[in-house]
Amino acid sequence: MSASRSEILRRVAYLAATISLIASQNLVAWFARQTYADERPLDLEFWLTPLSSTLELWSLPAIWGAVIFAYCLLVAWLLALLSFRLAQRTNRGFALAVLSVVPVVQLAAIALNALLPSKGALDEEGHATRHASKSVALGLLAGVALIVFAVLISAVTFGAYGWGLFVMTPLLVGITTGYLVNSESDLGSSRTMKLAIAAAGLGSLALVVLALEGIVCILLAAPLAVPIVMLGAALGRGLAIARHNRRNPLASVAVLPMIFMVEAAVPPEAPIATQYEIKIGATPEMVWQALTSSEPIEVAPGLPALAGLAYPMNGKLEGEGVGAKRIGAFSTGTATEVVTEWKQDRVLAFRVENQPPAMEEMSPYRRVHAPHVQGYFLTGETRFELMPIGSNRTLLRVSSEHKLRIDPVPYWEPIARLAIRQNVGRVLEDIKEKSERNSVGATLSISTNR
Repeated sequence: MSASRSEILRRVAYLAATISLIASQNLVAWFARQTYADERPLDLEFWLTPLSSTLELWSLPAIWGAVIFAYCLLVAWLLALLSFRLAQRTNRGFALAVLSVVPVVQLAAIALNALLPSKGALDEEGHATRHASKSVALGLLAGVALIVFAVLISAVTFGAYGWGLFVMTPLLVGITTGYLVNSESDLGSSRTMKLAIAAAGLGSLALVVLALEGIVCILLAAPLAVPIVMLGAALGRGLAIARHNRRNPLASVAVLPMIFMVEAAVPPEAPIATQYEIKIGATPEMVWQALTSSEPIEVAPGLPALAGLAYPMNGKLEGEGVGAKRIGAFSTGTATEVVTEWKQDRVLAFRVENQPPAMEEMSPYRRVHAPHVQGYFLTGETRFELMPIGSNRTLLRVSSEHKLRIDPVPYWEPIARLAIRQNVGRVLEDIKEKSERNSVGATLSISTNR
């Protein structure tokens, strides 16, 4: 058998094996749908991302979800193994080998990898280039895998959002990627950092594709993570150049689950107290009417709506006085509240008993497996005070209590306060507009009657 024919057969075998592995995931997804009576059509999501399509089944037991996820990880490992072997034989396609494990684009990457012609015999410089390309591909793949692993263990398994996920993980991604891409030859500081950021970007893309995270949350975490990734990349490059220890720094990943377990056992709980006020050209009686009205909030939601954050739409009181129920309609669901203080035309305070998700993830999927949308930002008591400050004028002050259960608090608290300020400011502005409009209407009515 000629060498060219043997090479063609190897490529055909590669295509057959990789496509069979990918198709097996669709088969598992189809079987799960049949078993748990899912009547959804076999849409594009089913064919391109069978894992996320399967995990969206509400009736799927958690143990089977874990088994299916483990199987898909095994498939990804086999795809990477086959693709890197082909890239080594042909001396090209290492970047495509990385993309072969990324849903949506993996079929195109596999096809291109199989079609790329082999490079000829290599001189010493060519061998060095090949090894460098392989190191870059392995570094990128390791960074992507580390991000997915960290989110799966920290967020999905332990429900921990803290220093381990937002600081330690980016640092290890940078160190691992920086070390591996420079393991054969020094690529320089600039290129190392670019590759580390690329690994973090591909890992973030994988989180979205696997329905483990939404786009907005990734964007919110990026200003914190990117500088840490760059620092880690510099450290990893330094380790590769020094060659004091030839052991792969991936061994340091073993410390992550322990950090996640500790953070899950002792979660952060930072109190946030806010107070805002607005002057309104209307009497306290008019302001009280607007405050207790069940009419929809007319002021545009602004930034919270663009970011997918929960924002109030209207509130409805069921009764009067202390103990009365208040139903708050939000963009993400309904909040049940209980009135704790009631002074007609002077004070209204209520405590939130249960609240809707803090945000709605921006994702191509109907369901995202991100625990942080519920229970990590809590609102306690909100108190409105109406104080007359002159003829036909009122100072409306609102105080609220919140709890933030995400670390590092110094980074996330300003973001939380910004969201609170946007929502409270919108509510105050709406009350002001309604109060002043009703006040003008009442004045005109009195003038007409005269």
